[in-house]
Amino acid sequence: MATPTIRKAHCNTCGGDRNHQVLHVDKARWDDDESGIAGGTTYEMLKCGGCDKVVLKETEWCSENMDARGQIEPTTRYYPPATFRAKPTWLSDFWIELPFDEHLLHDLLAEIYVALQNDQRALAAMGIRALLEQIMISKVGDKGSFVQNLSEFESKGFVSRIQKERLETILDAGHAAIHRGYKPSKEDLITLVDIAEGVVQTIYLHGSKVDDLKKKIPARKKSDAS
Repeated sequence: MATPTIRKAHCNTCGGDRNHQVLHVDKARWDDDESGIAGGTTYEMLKCGGCDKVVLKETEWCSENMDARGQIEPTTRYYPPATFRAKPTWLSDFWIELPFDEHLLHDLLAEIYVALQNDQRALAAMGIRALLEQIMISKVGDKGSFVQNLSEFESKGFVSRIQKERLETILDAGHAAIHRGYKPSKEDLITLVDIAEGVVQTIYLHGSKVDDLKKKIPARKKSDAS
């Protein structure tokens, strides 16, 4: 039996580059004799050696696309696309913890990760703003503006003063993406997602986990009381 061909490729499930077995390869080439330009596409079906997920790698080249050294510079795409931010493991728990009439929050968060996977950074920033707006409205009602909703959100104890200041930045980033043509960098978007995930976990997930922890802690003896 022939030794399988191995390629390094990105795996969304494992995270980062991993060894992949090449399951199938197909190549297509075109030539324009009149202009002297040529190009082609190589399709590789790859199976991750870690999680067994299968992806399609598309490598496209054209004789006109040269790098600084005068060598052909190909363009590589993955299907599904490579993402720099995987969905959190607790996403299904979030759906379970939500009241039925708040399942829109889960759907919004899931769509944010779709935007991240497709490098739609402005759309992801808008989605984060919409998610936080809906969370605030679900907890304190609609007070008529983001500023008033956020102030009420803080006064009801859902976030601290420091968290409120950070949320103001997130909300402004989402507003800028909608109205001012702002497209956050990947690093800035990671910061936005980190904070949004923290709010979701604090409000919807940590409570039930803390309750479970309380049940597991042995009761204090009278002699232990201080």
